[in-house]
Amino acid sequence: MNIGVIGGGAIGLLISYFLKKKGHEPVIYTRTREQAACINRNGITYKNQSNNEDIVYVRAVPVKEYKGEESYCIISVKQTAILELSFLQDKRFQEVSYLFLQNGISHLKLLERLPQQNLLVGVVEHGAGKDGYSTVNHLGKGKIKVSSIKGELTSQWVDILRDTNFPITSESDWEEMLYIKLIMNASINPLTALLRITNGQLVENEYALSIMKDLFEESIFVLDMNHKREELWKELLVLCRNTSSNRSSMLKSVESGQQTEIDSITGEIIERANHRNIQVPCSRFVLKAVKALDWRG
Repeated sequence: MNIGVIGGGAIGLLISYFLKKKGHEPVIYTRTREQAACINRNGITYKNQSNNEDIVYVRAVPVKEYKGEESYCIISVKQTAILELSFLQDKRFQEVSYLFLQNGISHLKLLERLPQQNLLVGVVEHGAGKDGYSTVNHLGKGKIKVSSIKGELTSQWVDILRDTNFPITSESDWEEMLYIKLIMNASINPLTALLRITNGQLVENEYALSIMKDLFEESIFVLDMNHKREELWKELLVLCRNTSSNRSSMLKSVESGQQTEIDSITGEIIERANHRNIQVPCSRFVLKAVKALDWRG
């Protein structure tokens, strides 16, 4: 089956690799012609934590040439590029089923405007990093969780993506699924970016751990997830340990001088806090601090 993948970042490359290994024919839509040409020429190079290497060959096309020819399409761009996808509102694409895989929840504003009858959201728990245009390092195995916002194609998507090395689960409550992921991102990512440390070091350093707990408490209160406080705190600590060597995407963005996703993560926590007149001083500080790094970069 031909499956579109819009976004040639680490997650887009990782998913395309596993789709190809399963027997599908992914088509990657990249921001630049240079990346598309590189992938078409060299394929996708996959490296795992044991330094094993594999190459698969897929078709790549600049996103400006997207025509909606694939009935199923994965959106794996960062939140900072979501506004560039306004062309998906074109009714020519209303028969396509889109699965959005982003950190944060700002992309929900775009989904509200889309005409498609089948829209899904998902969260990715894998760790991955990109080298150059076409190499992806699989830094930590996890799973993908998907849930339908519109339509009833969740089971079809699960069948498409299911793989023994790339597990996928279906969730009934898309909002809770995204909120839990947002809590994890809001607790981890800004702090790793500011302190320039790995996920694992957050739990090894008592001061970093204390700040992470403050961010966590503010996030669960704002998102009305207090009933899951103990469960989610344990999950957060396990996540940090299981991805101990990971450098968060926000940290990588700061290091490379790229715009971060702070507005789509911590910014969303603050926006909801404002609507409910809730004080979130720690979140406000890390937002300003990370944006200062954005500006400096």
